[in-house]
Amino acid sequence: MSAMEIVPGSPDDWEAVIRRHLAAGEHARVTFERPSMTPAEMAESIGVSRATIQRRILAGEIRSERRGNRHRIPLDEVERFRRVYVREMADGLGIDF
Repeated sequence: MSAMEIVPGSPDDWEAVIRRHLAAGEHARVTFERPSMTPAEMAESIGVSRATIQRRILAGEIRSERRGNRHRIPLDEVERFRRVYVREMADGLGIDF
């Protein structure tokens, strides 16, 4: 089994690779997924604990997708929450950004 990742802007040669594998009698499976982070990755990128991210997910403050028993946070949600979190910290410190 071989795998390849195709992202926006990938060269068109992926089509030839798929055709070659199909011609050899192999099957192809194509899945699409949104770029996302685990709660631990998000926590590290923002500078908080994983437990904080988990609490915010359970409280409904961070939108996540379940994959099995795991949460994945879409990158657009990570950025949205980062802006909210920075504003919360600024309000808490009394600094006007």
